[in-house]
Amino acid sequence: MPVFEPAHDVFWPFFGLRVHTPRLELHYATDQLLTELAAIHAAGVVVPGSEPFDGEATFYDPGPGILRWLRGQWSARSRTSPEWWHLSFAVVVDGQVVGSQEMTGVEFDKVRTVGTFSWLGRPFQGHGLGKEMRSAVVHLAFIGLGAQRAESEAFDDKPASRGVSLALGYEENGSSWLPRPSGAAPATRFVLTRERWGQSRRDDLVFEGLEPCLPLLGLGPNPG
Repeated sequence: MPVFEPAHDVFWPFFGLRVHTPRLELHYATDQLLTELAAIHAAGVVVPGSEPFDGEATFYDPGPGILRWLRGQWSARSRTSPEWWHLSFAVVVDGQVVGSQEMTGVEFDKVRTVGTFSWLGRPFQGHGLGKEMRSAVVHLAFIGLGAQRAESEAFDDKPASRGVSLALGYEENGSSWLPRPSGAAPATRFVLTRERWGQSRRDDLVFEGLEPCLPLLGLGPNPG
């Protein structure tokens, strides 16, 4: 008697969620993709001599830190609900995983606001991919999910991260202090409204596999 082998995204539809741009793709991170991302981070993300850019979320070393990050990813996946969700994407260029793009919503059905965070492996930095992957995820947020605001934060000594936000039309929206291994450091908050995003909206970004995910986020069909 044949064994029933359903597609892996039947029970967890997010595994089929993707965003496509002319330069890259965002694939919702399966366990296999999370393993590849962990290996990329272990090989090097932060420029030697500089501090990590992701505060407490970072996996500072190739041992327990990465295991902590993996547990965090699995925990976030299990918490998915209309009240709180976290979507982790692997950034894929020409079939190769090069980094991570993440998006979080808290009470999204009410506040229609997302937060984003991303990183790239060191060999892939400085080629404009950071801007392209952020463009992809905010397109998904505004058009796919019906977001009204996208927010981000960047340490003040991380000009590349700040530059991505400013290049996409984000505006400064206050300041904060975020943790690092050496202690707290100043950071700037940025916000991109739907109206401002619409002024330079692109028409060459598309997503697939979103519709079956919407009920798990507390959203009806065509929320954008």
